[in-house]
Amino acid sequence: MSQTETRGEENGFQQAARLEREELHRCVTLAATHFQSRLWGDEGQAARDYIASRGVTLESARAFGLGYASASGTALAETLAREELLDAGERAGVLRHPRAGDRHTDYFKRRVMLPFSSPEGQPLSFIGRDLPPHQRVKYLETRNSSIFIRNTTLFGLTHARDAIRGEGSAIVVEGGFDCMLLHQAGFPHSVGLISTTLSTARIDLLLAAGARELVVMLDPDRGGWRGIQQNSDLLLLYVPRTRVVQLPGKEDPDEFILRAGAGAMRRLLSEARPLTDYLLATALPQGRGASASERKKAIEELSPIFLRLQEGPARTALLEALASHSGLSGQELESLLRTQG
Repeated sequence: MSQTETRGEENGFQQAARLEREELHRCVTLAATHFQSRLWGDEGQAARDYIASRGVTLESARAFGLGYASASGTALAETLAREELLDAGERAGVLRHPRAGDRHTDYFKRRVMLPFSSPEGQPLSFIGRDLPPHQRVKYLETRNSSIFIRNTTLFGLTHARDAIRGEGSAIVVEGGFDCMLLHQAGFPHSVGLISTTLSTARIDLLLAAGARELVVMLDPDRGGWRGIQQNSDLLLLYVPRTRVVQLPGKEDPDEFILRAGAGAMRRLLSEARPLTDYLLATALPQGRGASASERKKAIEELSPIFLRLQEGPARTALLEALASHSGLSGQELESLLRTQG
């Protein structure tokens, strides 16, 4: 095969990939319009009531493109069928593959729909929140596709980009409702992970938006602590100016705002601790007064971060901070960490 023929074949592959992406974009955009029309129609009343019960205004619901997947189980499939997009709907994850002889059915039923969008605002995928009485899986999301990879998107970034650039900072929370409540309360530089994972791609999005500092506010439970722990190596490497908010009690960010108000949230944000301080205080609150067993447990908690951090300034700084906090020497800590590896 000549070089010219090879280039032509490569261009053919590229064209096929482009056409695939264009079809999926058309499908997901149509699905987003469909979900939104259902939310604001007669059948969307229960979904609107639920959204209001979470403290999200109807104005915010419109701004963030919320929608509703009806209970029929075929409404979206019928919409996509009219545009000959059934197969695309299956590839995009919004339709279920039919059994032999059956028709396509909707992947989402009776759920509030939150869209994942590109930074420019183009819908890419969805996550559906079950309506009360919550007898099913709370959140249901589509699989990855050629236009959507979960860990490379952030909920609300479209709306937060200008504010992030202006503030030089981004507030990172777990949920979409947390994100929307923060925007409503006057913190428009907020984004939602819809998880606890901050991948390098998500960090890159925030840095590209102009964030020089991150303020991480995950839910105050074991999952939130694990999320911070699992992301700490990336944050220490790429965003050293990361601070962590400690929410009181067991309230999530949206619950705290609804109870305490924007002023209390502003004070909480101002008291956010540097990431290293937060890690040490959480893993070893007793500090130098800790017992040998407490120190050992803290090392077990923190060792995954050290194991993921390669030799360099970030690892050295964290090791020195841990030595100062615990009263152990750097040599003792290195020995303990090696036993964990």
